Amino acid sequence: MSGPGAQLDAPHREPFWRLLAFSGPSAPLLGMSLPSLIFLAPYFNTHLGVPLAVVGLIFLVARIGDIVIDPWLGSMQDKTVHAFGRRRIWMVGTTPVLMALIALVFLGFQPGASPLWLSVAVLLMYAAYAAMMIAHLSWAGELQPDYHGRTQTLGMVQIAGMVGYVLLLLVPAVVVGMEWGGPADAVHAMGIVLLVAFPLTVWACVALTPERQTPPQPHATVKEVFQALKSNPALRRVLIPDFLIGMSYGVTAALFVFLFRYHLGFETEAETLLLIYFVSGLLGIPIWTYLGRRFGKHRSLQIGCLHAALMLALLPFLPKGNLPIAIIGMVLAGVSQSAGTLMLRAMMADVVDEEEARTGANRSGLFFGLLMTTGKVGVAVGPITFAVLDAYGFDAKLGADNTPVAMAALVILYAVMPLILNVVSAASVINYPLDEAKQAQLRAVIAARKAAA
Repeated sequence: MSGPGAQLDAPHREPFWRLLAFSGPSAPLLGMSLPSLIFLAPYFNTHLGVPLAVVGLIFLVARIGDIVIDPWLGSMQDKTVHAFGRRRIWMVGTTPVLMALIALVFLGFQPGASPLWLSVAVLLMYAAYAAMMIAHLSWAGELQPDYHGRTQTLGMVQIAGMVGYVLLLLVPAVVVGMEWGGPADAVHAMGIVLLVAFPLTVWACVALTPERQTPPQPHATVKEVFQALKSNPALRRVLIPDFLIGMSYGVTAALFVFLFRYHLGFETEAETLLLIYFVSGLLGIPIWTYLGRRFGKHRSLQIGCLHAALMLALLPFLPKGNLPIAIIGMVLAGVSQSAGTLMLRAMMADVVDEEEARTGANRSGLFFGLLMTTGKVGVAVGPITFAVLDAYGFDAKLGADNTPVAMAALVILYAVMPLILNVVSAASVINYPLDEAKQAQLRAVIAARKAAA
């Protein structure tokens, strides 16, 4: 690296063991995102007896609530002052709350449960989840604050998250595949695993990772949030693809079980194929990290989006019942599914620098809260496809016996929507301005301001 930020950014690297401990909470956090959505939505429908369209509405309402909750949580964290550490105190404080809500949503409700109370519980669970995720991601951006240091830190976070994906998906694969129970038992087992994982990983993270003391930032009003969105083009350039990629994740997650069980004929192998998909995503992280270092973060993101667009569009046309070909397809498709999350988080940390260099305010929590919002609202759009399927007469209880029209709607939704969303995402970051040289300049400006203070 050359330029004014070289001396500033070169020095600090955390040891591997500390990055490993720091990244731990990402395993249950990411584990309860898409995997839980994939199995919770059908669980609400088939086990609790909630109509499919209402299930979609429950998750949509919860995610719409995030539009207000996540930026507010991020801003509150930015202004927090505590001797234990701004991010650490939020992670420790949210752990018991999140565990209680996981126990309720995954284990507590019985068939015939009120959709209203389900909605409230899901909304609160995702709010607690957001509080911990924002604290962890904001801390990740601050731990090694140079361009490639952030890619390294967030790469480790993403690896831990993908391990969490894989381990959590092993639960239903084992429970159903070994005939220890049905889909409802698998969801209950997933909840138990999360209840064990959260306290252990959070403890290791906060006990072994020191947090830099930074000055508290003023609370951002709603007007200031919109002003930041209006005045910061780089912020918008990160949030737009995050929303679109979130929509793609949401669509594929919502429809995966239906497509692979009922259209492609993998009645008992669907969970295993999903596991292979996420394992492939884990293996893809070094690829996107390398491409990010070689060509820049936004170009790595573009490559990942175009790869995902092609592969996801081809999955519905795999030979029905042909497990070896399906495994190859899932490996090839899964490689790119870690690109969006990794690159967009690393890009957002650079946007935080751009805002601080321009205004003097470090709003890491607020900006990652906005990133959480767009991604989760995007994912929440996925279950809306349940209402579309319902309109075409699709009934999950009928399985492969649905009408040809209903099955065609399922295939078209899965094939076409991710294709469009990923192509538009790649196009949205053409000529993205914050590259390595620009970020070094920003860090130099921030350092000079602090030195003069």
